Amino acid sequence: MLSKNSYIQFENPFISLLSTGLDSPIATYLLMKKKMDCFSLSFLNGGDKIEENRNKVIQVGKRLVKLTQRRLRMHFVDYDQIAKQIQTKCNPKLTCVICKRTMILVARELAKFYNAKFIANGDILGEQASQTLDNLYVVNQVNREIPIIRPLIGFDKLDIIKINQELGFYELSLITGPACEFNPKFPETRAKIKEVIQSEENLNRDSLMIEISNLINFVDIFPVKS
Repeated sequence: MLSKNSYIQFENPFISLLSTGLDSPIATYLLMKKKMDCFSLSFLNGGDKIEENRNKVIQVGKRLVKLTQRRLRMHFVDYDQIAKQIQTKCNPKLTCVICKRTMILVARELAKFYNAKFIANGDILGEQASQTLDNLYVVNQVNREIPIIRPLIGFDKLDIIKINQELGFYELSLITGPACEFNPKFPETRAKIKEVIQSEENLNRDSLMIEISNLINFVDIFPVKS
C-alpha cells in the first residue's frame, strides 16, 4: 500500500504497464531512453508461483535500468483474487477487456499519486483479444483524465522480436513462469461499451479499487555506478 512516505518526485514521470512479455518492455525502453522517468505497474498471477512471476518482472526492470541508466520504481499487484472476481462476476467473454479497464484505472490512480504525465503500455493493434480496435476503444473509455500512449501500436510482431533480441529482453522472455489462467476460451474481440459497463455493474468498483490499493507494493532499482 502506498502512503505519503512512498512519494518520490521524478522530473518527467510516466506510468508503464509492464509485464514479462515481449511488448511492454520495449515500449517502456523507448520512453525511458527519451529521458522519461518510469513508475512501472505489474499485475501478477500464478497462485503459489506468483513470486516466480515477480522475480521475472524484476529481471526485466533491471535490464531497463542497465540500458537507460535511469532509476526505476516498480509496483506490483498480486492480481489472482481480483481477476477471479472479474471472471466469476462478469460476463466471462469480457474478462480480458474488463481486466484491462481495471488495470488502466489503477494506473490512473498511480499517475495521480506521482503526478505522472501519461500511462504507457505495449499494445499492438490486433495482437491479442483485448487489442482489437473495438476493444481498445472500450478500454480507453474508462479513463478520460490521463493520456494513454501506445508506442508500439503499429509495429509488426517480428520487428518487436528482433528489437527484443538486440536489447537482451528476448532471453528474459523465455524464462519459465506462470501463465494467466483467467483467459476465456472465447474472448470477445468486438466489445460494446454498453455491454461492458452493464457487466461491470456486477462488481463493486470502489471496493475493488480499495482492495487493489492495499495490495500494491514496490521496489526501487538504481543504475549501477561505474
